[in-house]
Amino acid sequence: MSLESSLKFVILGEGRVGKTSILRRYFVNKFDEKEKSTVNPSFYEKTVNYNGKKYPLKFWDTAGQEKFNALNAIYYQRAIGTLIVYDVTLPETFEKIKMWVETLRDIVDKNIFFVIAGNKFDLTNRDIIEKNDVQINEYCKKEKCKHFYTSAKTGFSIEETFNTLINNVLQNIENINIKMNKNKGRKLEIKDVEKPVQKKGCC
Repeated sequence: MSLESSLKFVILGEGRVGKTSILRRYFVNKFDEKEKSTVNPSFYEKTVNYNGKKYPLKFWDTAGQEKFNALNAIYYQRAIGTLIVYDVTLPETFEKIKMWVETLRDIVDKNIFFVIAGNKFDLTNRDIIEKNDVQINEYCKKEKCKHFYTSAKTGFSIEETFNTLINNVLQNIENINIKMNKNKGRKLEIKDVEKPVQKKGCC
């Protein structure tokens, strides 16, 4: 994989679940109570070091409202990792995650790595969390993905969530590069397939 351009990540989820706030907390360590809904996609950039190598990353922030879904599809093409966000105080926003995952796999890659963030953890309570945990754990086990409770307001688990997403994607990239390097210079051997010997029989 060429690293001449930034590695593309996208953040998805319904409107007002806190996607922009999560990005702002991670990239600039700020939180705005009056953050407006995202209308036009924007992005945040940073370079990270992984195993002695520098990787430029670009995180695209997309609008979550249904009317912008067709436009969003353009922006998450060629993405290699995704953060999908829902609001822990609104169970219906978790249900919509299934739709985002299906769309993402159809457009990008059926094997794309994603992490789920249950945002606004500071506004919930233990009863709600315990009620949601069963459904969330079952879904994540089925989809082989990671889940974190987060709070853009307090910064709770934001760093861990992004680090998990980024480290898993970069590890996959390095594993692919290792396989490619091992195969360089190898000649492809094509062996003739032996035709089955037809036995003569008597009638």
